[in-house]
Amino acid sequence: MHTEYELAQALHRERLQDAEEHRRSRRLREEQKRRRAEARAAHRDHRAPAPALRVRSA
Repeated sequence: MHTEYELAQALHRERLQDAEEHRRSRRLREEQKRRRAEARAAHRDHRAPAPALRVRSA
């Protein structure tokens, strides 16, 4: 039989692991969101000067 103390420790350890996993997954999601935003911004930057280039070459 487990003592109440051991059960409490096990529960605490599980909760710590859950919190750690949650933080890690959230960090990953934030990272992906930021990368997508950066990619969108880069895409926009590339698209913006295109008309000017066409006008100059015409």
